Amino acid sequence: MVGQLVCVREKGRGRGEPVELGPLTALRWTVYAPEGLAPWRLRRRLRKAERALVQAGAGRVILGQDFPWADRLALLRPVEPLPMLRACADVFALGALMAEGVSPHRGRVALSAPRLCPELEGAAERLCPQVRGLVIDAPGGEDYARYLQAKFGLPVAPAAAGANVTAAFGPGGGRWGRRVELYDGGTLGGLALAAEGIDLPADCAGQVLALLWERGEVRREELRVHSVDRMP
Repeated sequence: MVGQLVCVREKGRGRGEPVELGPLTALRWTVYAPEGLAPWRLRRRLRKAERALVQAGAGRVILGQDFPWADRLALLRPVEPLPMLRACADVFALGALMAEGVSPHRGRVALSAPRLCPELEGAAERLCPQVRGLVIDAPGGEDYARYLQAKFGLPVAPAAAGANVTAAFGPGGGRWGRRVELYDGGTLGGLALAAEGIDLPADCAGQVLALLWERGEVRREELRVHSVDRMP
């Protein structure tokens, strides 16, 4: 069972109801918090909501859009899309190339990070057989680039060569072309992930997809990238 918490800025009594979130069935609990609600009353309502969801068997919770109290939850762990997004940096990079009208075998991708990390290395090795070239913009990147060249025979260009798109795993560093920022506070360059054959709810699509990814119910090859200003 997965829970969902939504906030309504009006008077009302908290209640739970089953809802369909794409392929998931969730127990949605509405927290009513009108303007001027005393802090102690808000705390009590949040605890009541958490206890109700836990008693129903929920261990994870999907948060409604703009739910403002994620840091106050004590019993439930919110679904966090960022680990999935970072793990799918190669999918984003290929989708960004296509969004720019560049076919992968003609495009160059920059991977930028404050340091080499498993997500960057995984993305680089998956991209090598598919793209024209890579730029590794991270401390230690030159040695890693030589390793990639030896293993895959793919040109790994210096940063000065630039790239068509950038997948960044942290602030700072170089940026070329369309940017996909895969860290807290980063933006996804007008792109989002979807999965073939799965209808995702518009207000929490990323969280639902992340939960399916965690459960192993969605595979990398089923993911695709679409523009957020139109339906996938």
